[in-house]
Amino acid sequence: MVYLRHWLAGGALLLPLVVAVDPRLCQTGNEKLPESQFTLKEVEDSFLPELSEIFVQTNSNVSVADVLDSANRALVQKSPPLGNGHPVESWAWNSGDEATSKWYPQGVTSSGDALAAGKWDGREAWIVTWYQKTGGKNVRLSFVDRDTHQYRHVLLVEPSAPDDFKPVGIHAGGIMWYGSALYVVDTHGGLRVFDLNHIWKVADGDQVGKKSGGGYSAANYRYVIPQIRKYDWKALQPDSTFSFSWVSLDRSDSPDTLLVGEYTKDDTNTPIRLVKYALDYQTRKLRTTNGVATATFAHCVDILRMQGGYSLGNKFYLGRSNGESKGSDLFVWSPGSSATARSQWLMAGSEDFSFNPSRGEWYTITEHPGKRYIVAYKKL
Repeated sequence: MVYLRHWLAGGALLLPLVVAVDPRLCQTGNEKLPESQFTLKEVEDSFLPELSEIFVQTNSNVSVADVLDSANRALVQKSPPLGNGHPVESWAWNSGDEATSKWYPQGVTSSGDALAAGKWDGREAWIVTWYQKTGGKNVRLSFVDRDTHQYRHVLLVEPSAPDDFKPVGIHAGGIMWYGSALYVVDTHGGLRVFDLNHIWKVADGDQVGKKSGGGYSAANYRYVIPQIRKYDWKALQPDSTFSFSWVSLDRSDSPDTLLVGEYTKDDTNTPIRLVKYALDYQTRKLRTTNGVATATFAHCVDILRMQGGYSLGNKFYLGRSNGESKGSDLFVWSPGSSATARSQWLMAGSEDFSFNPSRGEWYTITEHPGKRYIVAYKKL
């Protein structure tokens, strides 16, 4: 509690005014927080069952393998220009995706997240999120075949009626693939979940959703993936904020956990926190009680511009961006200890992280036009 004393002009003391301090906030910048205060409400999409049936009946529901086999673009093997680390792989996008200012890559995950064996239906793949910066609000995913290094973009959509869908207008700063579920961060809202059992083939057309003449389109993308549920922060903490900036999977925890972190640019009075939620391996949902997911870990960490991270054992590996012209920093941190920094170890514009235990390596991507890479590093 904070006690504020108010005095009258004559010097008489009024009763103290007691103001409650939000227990989710950081006082020192590096302290443990009460997990019970970080909750998410699970909300299933009510329109999905009927909408999904339309695509099943028209044989328009396809698989991840179908998307990978229809790849229409190719990565280019290329060494990154900045960074003191030594990647084992680095790939750039094709010339159009490398240069565009309309779309910006943000999050990365792999089939090593999807299943511990490292493959999904016998395929190794990366999935990368892009948010649309100009000309509308959409999120697309790049499905990258790691054998051929060819890829295809797919649009995320949200069911808006039993027979229609709409764009997903979020920043999509991070993604985590867990079984058939894709967890995508919604900066101020929580987590959105999309299901790879529902990949729908649609017709050509500029609009997103049901066409006036029948059928569906998605801004001329061939495939869409619908939202199946969300984990809503605001429903339970309307007066408290948390920035869901990036996300990763930790299989070293038991049960598996989902880690989310906050990006704060330059305001040291704004809390910077790491929070984990337990996952259910069988349902691929967050573990809940009466529809509420409660954190299993919550901690402040005093690292500005944190764009991505993953945890393994008791260690956290966290990236800090330093703008377009300088390499990004890599921090190694354990609760109760000071973080150790590797200055400009990553290339400029480093974003989301993803660890792949099956290969003993981890991934990040970079966002700036002309300097966009998928980069793989060996386990630290």
